[in-house]
Order: sequence, then C-alpha cells, then structure tokens
Amino acid sequence: MRKRLALILSAAMLTVSLVGCGGGNSSNGNSAGTTKSADSGNTSDGASAVGHKESLIIGTDTDINNLDLQKQQDQINNIILKNTHQTLVFFNNGSNGDVRFDPCLATSWEFLDDTHIEMKLRDDVYFNDGAQTPMTAEDVKFTLDMAMDNMVASVLAGYVGCTVKDDYTIEIEIESYNNEFVQSLASLPLAIQSKKAYDDGVEDPYYIGTGPYKFDEWVEGEYCRLVKVDDYWGNEIPAGENLAPGVAEILEFRPYIEASSRVMALQAGEIDVCVNPPINELQYLEEDENITVYEQTGTRLFYFAFNVEKEPWNNPTLRQAVACAIDRDAVLEAAVYGKGTLQTTILNRGLWGFYDEMEGFDYDVERAKSLMAEAGYPDGGLSTTLSYATGTPYEQIATIVQANLADIGITVTLEPMETATLKSACVDGSQELFLWRWNEDSKVDFVYRDLFYTGSGSNYHHYADPKADEMIDIVATEKDADKRLKTAEELQTYLVDACPQVPLYIANLVIAYNKDLQGQYFYGGGNHDWRHAYIAQ
Repeated sequence: MRKRLALILSAAMLTVSLVGCGGGNSSNGNSAGTTKSADSGNTSDGASAVGHKESLIIGTDTDINNLDLQKQQDQINNIILKNTHQTLVFFNNGSNGDVRFDPCLATSWEFLDDTHIEMKLRDDVYFNDGAQTPMTAEDVKFTLDMAMDNMVASVLAGYVGCTVKDDYTIEIEIESYNNEFVQSLASLPLAIQSKKAYDDGVEDPYYIGTGPYKFDEWVEGEYCRLVKVDDYWGNEIPAGENLAPGVAEILEFRPYIEASSRVMALQAGEIDVCVNPPINELQYLEEDENITVYEQTGTRLFYFAFNVEKEPWNNPTLRQAVACAIDRDAVLEAAVYGKGTLQTTILNRGLWGFYDEMEGFDYDVERAKSLMAEAGYPDGGLSTTLSYATGTPYEQIATIVQANLADIGITVTLEPMETATLKSACVDGSQELFLWRWNEDSKVDFVYRDLFYTGSGSNYHHYADPKADEMIDIVATEKDADKRLKTAEELQTYLVDACPQVPLYIANLVIAYNKDLQGQYFYGGGNHDWRHAYIAQ
C-alpha cells in the first residue's frame, strides 16, 4: 500500500518567522554526530560533509510497520523516527561505553522534591509543519498526557501530570522518587509532538516533528524516504551535537528481509548500508574493496526461558538442571559463529550495575543430572515444547538445546512460529519453553521491571516473586548509591538462581557499509543514529 506523507496544513495556520535558529551555544556536549571508526573504534567529528552523495540508503533486516510514535515500540520504527523527531532528553552511549543523558529539547532539569521535576525548555525550536510553529511547554504537556492513553504508557510509569509554568518551563509530578524517570524521557515514543497539529485536525499529525529530517514517502514493504529540512530550526548548531542539522539530503530505509538479498544489494551499490549481514557471508564482503565490515561488542541478550506457571517448569531446581545442560559455547558458535560474548547475568551488558560474578549454571551434564534427581526426575522422562521465532539465529539455538536436553532425559519438540504469533503466545502464557532476546542500553528498570516484575506485560516468564519485586523497587528508588548498587547485584544473583531464564549470549554488532560512509553513530543493540551520516565523494 502506498501512503503519501505530504503534510498539508490548515490554511488558518499562521506563519511564524524563524529567529535565531539554534545558535552554536547549545548546552549539550553530546557526541551523537560522531563516527565510530571500523579501524580505530574511536569517534571523530563527522561534520565536514564537503562533497557527498545526495542520498544515504540503508538496507534493513526488518520491515517498517508503524510510524505513529506512541502506538509502536519497535526498533526499526524508532530508528526512522529518531531523524524526524526529538526528545526532551538525549541518550548517548558515548565512544567509550560511558552512558550519558544530555539536554535535548530540555536544557536542564531539577528535582524540586521527591515527586516534582522542573524542566527548562529551549526557546528556539520550531515544528517542521510548513509554518514554523514554535514548540512550547503546552506541546510537552500535550505529548506526555497523550502518552498515558497509548501503548507506551508503561514507559512513563509513575507519571502523575505536567503543569505549564510558563511558555518554556514545565513541572512534572511523579508518584514517588525514581532514579530513572528522567531517563524515560529519552525514549523515542515520547518525542515531542505538535498540539496545534492535532487541534487543527491535520491528517497524520504524528508525522510532524522538530528534527532535521521530515517524511516524504512510505511505500510499505519497499522503502521509507525522509528529506532534509531546509529551514530546520537547528541549522546553525555545530555538527557533532545531537541537535545539529542532517547531512545527506535524503535518508531512505529499504527492508530486505532475506539476508542474502541485503548483501547482494550492498555489493551492487543499490544500498549504502547492510544492517545485520549474515555471518556466513562476511568473508565475501570483507574481500570487497568497496565495503567495510565493522564489528563491536553488542548489548542484545539472547536467552532461553521457561513459562514458570506451567508444570513442571514451576520447579526451580528442574529449571536449574536444564540451565546446566545447555552448552552455551556450542550455542554461540552455531548461532553467530562465535561472534558474541557469553554471560551469566540477566542484565544487558553495559547497563548501570551490570554484575556477572555469580556462580550461575555452567555447562555440566553431571550436575544437571544430579539436579534432575533432586527435582524429582532421576530418570528424566519429560516431554516438552520449545517455541521460537522462525529463521536465524533461533533455529540454530533450538537445535542445540534440543540435543542438550535429550542428554538428561528431556524430549523437546521444536515449534517455530512467526514472531508476532510467538509474542502473543508468550503474553497469553500458552508456551512452555521459549527463545527470546532483549535489548536495553539505557535503563535497568526496562530489564528488571519489564521482564521479571509481577504482572508486567513483557514478563513472558510469568514469574511472580514478592522478594524480587521488592528489590526491583529498591533499585528504582534508593538514593544511596552504594545501597542501590549492592541491591542491584543481589537482585541479579537472585534472579539467576531462580532461573526463570537462562542467559545465552550477547551478540556482537556486525554491520557492513560503503567504505566512504562517514558521520555514522552505532549503538551496540542496533538503535543506530543516521542523522549526520553521508557517503563522501
């Protein structure tokens, strides 16, 4: 279906003159416009785009499915929306793994007390609506209030309301103090939208943002095209800052679901970037003198998990036996040819409080059999089903797990299914064993609370434990840094021992691109930033 994204605005909208576009004195010192070099791994300013190709074409491994910010939470959609919309706070994972939350549309914030946060806003921001409508505190309040009625309400957990103090000052009220509430405001679904566009009845008002690009056309299954905003409010902000103007005149995202098709398109020059190239074809890309293959430590955790509401998987000792029976080295090799990192903890690598020093459950068949006997199954004799998404790497992982569990007397039937079907089964709790992955690079609460808290919609384990819930709440609210860190380590150890999931590996980020690509910013989990990227000529 062809969907034209022309932003035809009401004739009643007044034209506002753009005065003082951004300026070079932005208070943020963020390096979002930098390049992670495949040679050095360091960042370098990608600002000087003298002589560059008009378009940058990115071949994705996933189809775009919804560009209404607050009615989606998929990575591919957010990667696109990152170019057209901006948030109050900007998440930057830095060039050396340092996580920072920098000013973006908000210039500063302060806790007035445990439940009230005052934020100062930039006074020079305009929406890309053809009328240069200024962004004010009313737009921020409108956006946050609207989020509470949409599927992204969980991102704003604890939000009570927002008071407009003046045109460029807001006061946010939350239920109780939370260490990561401000970080929540960096989530793309909470990018600031135009209240006026909704009030005026503009068609698809959520397409209107404040970013350096705007929508041109989306042909479902074929491409989504963005064009550079000529009168972008931040055109005078120096490149290298997250609010700086874009570089390429056109950004185009083309889905190639079949991995080999992406590789061929890159080699033929049809695309400039191949996201997630198949590992078994990297050799051919590395031999191509026009292509760079880049690899770095990732953040996406792949795991094996139990529905702990289903018998016999409500038995924690039996779950531990299964954990000891899985050969994670073999899984890593089969899934990604060894391009990843094994870990024991359930937390994504790189997040605050990451702790991986607990004993855990290494591959040990004899220990697995001993635990099986302790759990009441000395002779095995169990049959179960392992559900997983079709395609790589899940099929490879499932085959290894099936063989491993046969060694301890558990017969596993493999049940591949479409991702959406698997997700529905996990929400409903109809699955027994399953394979899944989780990427989080900014907030620990998006791991602890989403995956393990009683009643969470993303708690596909259907795990409920008051002690774990209590520790999750402490990590979220404890102000004493030492106490908070100690609780985080205790929580990770507790969850590993309870074993609702078996962490398998963190996959490396592998990406291939035109050797002349400059200005890109890579995130280990794939949430890449393309606003300042271009092909040098």
